[in-house]
Amino acid sequence: MAAVVVIAAAGLVVAAYLEARSVIVQPYTFASSDLPRQFDGLKIVYLSDVHRRAHYFSDEDIKDLVARVNAMRPDLVLLGGDYAYDKGREEAQVFSLLSGLRAKLGVYAVLGNNDYQGSRTKNVPPADSSATRDAIANTGIRLLDNEGVWIYKDGARIRLGDVSDLEMGDPRIAPVISGTTTKDFVLLLSHNPDFSETLPAAAVDLVLSGHTHGGQITFFGWTPFIPSKYGQKYRTGLVRNGKTTTIVSNGLGTKVLPLRLFARPQIVVVTLRCQTR
Repeated sequence: MAAVVVIAAAGLVVAAYLEARSVIVQPYTFASSDLPRQFDGLKIVYLSDVHRRAHYFSDEDIKDLVARVNAMRPDLVLLGGDYAYDKGREEAQVFSLLSGLRAKLGVYAVLGNNDYQGSRTKNVPPADSSATRDAIANTGIRLLDNEGVWIYKDGARIRLGDVSDLEMGDPRIAPVISGTTTKDFVLLLSHNPDFSETLPAAAVDLVLSGHTHGGQITFFGWTPFIPSKYGQKYRTGLVRNGKTTTIVSNGLGTKVLPLRLFARPQIVVVTLRCQTR
């Protein structure tokens, strides 16, 4: 009996290791009456939680990821934070590879909690993110941090914004939505999906997040540990909370052990559709 248990456990570990290396494309379609018709069919590729490390999600894995994304011919590529496994050590290498990403309307990035060095104490300014910022500089990737930009297409525009990390930064939505109205389409990047609960009603149409890894190790859609104060709500997928819609990616890399169970790593592809008012 003991031998059977050991064999079963070993098989489960092997399956979890292989699953962690099996990146899938996870498609979503999001329709909104706020979206200008010029943006109908816009393809967004969202990549989160790379967590690059030498022996797992290596440079070769990132090169393959970049080639795979470029072959999709996206309109926008958005990077959701947590780029390196070891804080302050691998950012430059990660972004030298991610700089190969191409999109018609640009490549934008947000910081995750692992992109800050040190720790943050309550009522103390955000932790240091200079290593990641320096790594992104001059790559052609634009880092957004508590700010919004207008994305233009054929005379129309949508708002793309980002807030800094909920745990390590000082997230502020006001600069993101400054100059917008409830009729504008607003897309927000927030590494931590919990921030979407704090949004003003009708201020943001869609939030893209990561951070939870889809639970990483799950059992029938439930995980014993998830870094969210809302429990399983923001584990993965599309979530409506009454204020906005949030899409939570499983991410690409892993934390602690290079294993996943029923939480496959994802390249998220979001297609925007114009919905008639």
